[in-house]
Amino acid sequence: MLLHAIAPSRDFTQIANSLVWDDELSDSAFRLLVRALALGPAKARATTVTALAAGLSGGRVTTDRARRQLARAGLLHTTRRRGAAGQVRTESLLSSVPLGAAEAERLFDGQFERAARSGHGVPPDAGKRSRGSSSVRSSGTALPGVTPRVNTSPLPPPPALEPAVTWGEFTEHGFGEGGSTDAERALLELRRIDPRLTLGAREVRRLAPLAAEWLARGVSSAALRAALTSGLPDKVKSPAALVRWRLEGKMPAPLEPSTVTAPVCCDSCDRAFRPVNGEHRCGDCRTRAAARTASSTARTAEPAPSTSRRVDWRTLVAQIGAATG
Repeated sequence: MLLHAIAPSRDFTQIANSLVWDDELSDSAFRLLVRALALGPAKARATTVTALAAGLSGGRVTTDRARRQLARAGLLHTTRRRGAAGQVRTESLLSSVPLGAAEAERLFDGQFERAARSGHGVPPDAGKRSRGSSSVRSSGTALPGVTPRVNTSPLPPPPALEPAVTWGEFTEHGFGEGGSTDAERALLELRRIDPRLTLGAREVRRLAPLAAEWLARGVSSAALRAALTSGLPDKVKSPAALVRWRLEGKMPAPLEPSTVTAPVCCDSCDRAFRPVNGEHRCGDCRTRAAARTASSTARTAEPAPSTSRRVDWRTLVAQIGAATG
């Protein structure tokens, strides 16, 4: 088995290998845990476990089974607290590591103390409730901590790219002049087809001679853009290097020089025409001559009418009898 793994630079979630290889967790329980760990602190407070499990296949039975598995593993804890207005709220805690009941209770206490000090999460008085839906969440998901989104890949960071430039900005700085204008415009339009091929002004200027050579060899601008944007890899680290490699590696063959013969006069009608294979008569005269030749050939090929006389049957019988006689 071959592996090809590239560490993401952002929007990733760290999870222990012990959870990946835990056979006690079903696929639904593992997906529910990963979805919760992928949330940020603010979004986690606004999301419930029920909302996270909405996309799982199997319905409520599968969701309840996944919750029980996470609870047995110490990854999911729930508590019920009564607010200042007497309302009972259920809070959930999803953890990336197994927690005991005492550890989970300390995390719940710290969360409620911080909410009470900041004034957030305290239910309003029942007598002051306004019309419409309540602004207080009945349940939510609390995470024990936030994993810093730092890239731990040993690979060096990708090179910094030049800022994108439009055609108007390109011409304002003195570029876009000369015989390579069409080539430069074609290179700038690559980002409209694929944003990963966004080029800077200096990069376009350096690549313009190669693109102009393509156009000089009979390739249209649309065909040039198609050759540079079709079949791109999943990740483009350097757009300029990729475009240069394709311009040099896929360069079409130069056009063959076309030979044009000098015009001559037709021997029959004295009209000027350009011969292809050394003809001495124009096309109309050759067509009329071929038609006359075909007509005369058809007349000579007609069969002559038969002059033989029909033999009477009595004569034919007599001839047969004499022959056999």
